[in-house]
Amino acid sequence: MLYYSLKINIYSIKDLNNLSFKFSLLIKNPIYLYFQGCIGVGKSFFCINLIYNLLKNKNILINSPSFNIINEYKYKNFFIYHFDLYNIKNKYDFYNLEIYDYLNNKNICLVEWSDKYIDLLPICDLYFYFYIINNNKRIVYIKSFTDLGNNILNLI
Repeated sequence: MLYYSLKINIYSIKDLNNLSFKFSLLIKNPIYLYFQGCIGVGKSFFCINLIYNLLKNKNILINSPSFNIINEYKYKNFFIYHFDLYNIKNKYDFYNLEIYDYLNNKNICLVEWSDKYIDLLPICDLYFYFYIINNNKRIVYIKSFTDLGNNILNLI
């Protein structure tokens, strides 16, 4: 099977918000979305806006899971889990968090810093690589690893 990739230029916060909105219209459970990129590149901003767009409720506080590692949001009859693996120091800590309990095949899972433990995570549907080009431009490369990911990229 041939898996697709997509390159998207981002010139503003509005562009990144529009991209997260497009994805919110296309993703459904179960799905695994992984994110890689340096600090401050826009991973958390994208994920937070994606969650807001999915929940359609601006009154819920959605923030980065940088320090608590996992944020959970009830959505319809399943959950959206937002992970930030940056502060996990080693595989032992990874296993002690019992992340596998969250990674089942009925939820939406967003995993930032997935590259730190990619060998321990299930195959993702879409992998987002965020790059800073300069103060006014970012590039997001999105690669599909499943048929579901292909279907979504075909519609973006």
